[in-house]
Amino acid sequence: MTITYANGTVLTAIVLSRDEEKIRAIAPGCDDVLAFTRIRGTWVSEELEPVTIQFECKTATGAPAEYSDDDYICPKELAASLIETLLGACERDEAGADGFYVFSPQGTSVGIHRTELKQSRKLKPATAKVV
Repeated sequence: MTITYANGTVLTAIVLSRDEEKIRAIAPGCDDVLAFTRIRGTWVSEELEPVTIQFECKTATGAPAEYSDDDYICPKELAASLIETLLGACERDEAGADGFYVFSPQGTSVGIHRTELKQSRKLKPATAKVV
């Protein structure tokens, strides 16, 4: 982040914590943590001096992030696939109130009805019929 004081002093700092009304940051050459409070929409220092604070979005390489509209547009093929997946998830057979879902070895969920579970008197593992 960049902090500009009313007297023209500019500091580059790293944000330690931030919420809607307070910012704590550290800057090279400063021994103490810098604290700023927002009062009626204006950021002020601990000395009640108004400051301008600018946040910089950086990429993993440290360069400022530059985005275009194309970065936010989903390709038509991907959008169609996502919509199909969402709609398909709503149309599968439901196990109902007397059932539950388990995962098959292939990783897909399978509806099981409790009435399909059978157990012998010797308490063998339950068997299930895939719906």
